[in-house]
Amino acid sequence: MHSIRSTTRVAPGILFVEGPLSNWTVFHGGGAVELVDCGYPVDRPLVEESIRLAGADPADLKRILITHGHSDHLGASAQFAGERGVVVAAAPAELPNVRRDVTEQVTVADLLPSALKRGTVRWAIAAVRAGGLGDVGVRDAVALEGDAVALSTGHTLRLVPSPGHTSGSVCFFEPESRALLTGDAIVTGHPLLRESGELQQLPAFFQHDADEAALSARRLVLCDAAVVLPGHGPVIAFPADARP
Repeated sequence: MHSIRSTTRVAPGILFVEGPLSNWTVFHGGGAVELVDCGYPVDRPLVEESIRLAGADPADLKRILITHGHSDHLGASAQFAGERGVVVAAAPAELPNVRRDVTEQVTVADLLPSALKRGTVRWAIAAVRAGGLGDVGVRDAVALEGDAVALSTGHTLRLVPSPGHTSGSVCFFEPESRALLTGDAIVTGHPLLRESGELQQLPAFFQHDADEAALSARRLVLCDAAVVLPGHGPVIAFPADARP
């Protein structure tokens, strides 16, 4: 069934959404809405539903911040930009991927060695049906400049570079809630992973540079985060005496 798996109110004005195949986060406040990531293209109705679940109006969506330019995170960003003037923003090093000047994304050929593993074919079919092979590039995407970005909702996000999954992948850290939004630099679950609910990396064939991705993941687990909001899998919260 194509529906939201779960939502978590992380802090005032922050709603984490676990979608059917990938996740996004809704920031809201002061009559404005901003997103971090946007699911798959087919998730657009669910993205709008999640904004309403947060107690906000989808018409108030101002900007979408992208952790990295894969189709399951860009989603319907180009549609929101073209139809409503929503700004789509990413780290400067990731703009070529977001704009589709280059494409750093897993291909069918990358999946072939794992095709016989349990769940691979089912996941691939679901990803294609969700728009994973569609034209999701955002030609007018803009760069996030500096080390932090002030949201129109009253929140502030610090940029945490995490190259490897893609060349310009970033995570975002919200200091008030100590929430780390990891994109795919670290996840807590995926149909092609055995475990769920643990900090881990996606399989190597998903990584643009597996060695660099491993270095980024090791740096991230040392962050003083109280809660991790991953691009795939459930939210994880750490008690103060058990943070990584």
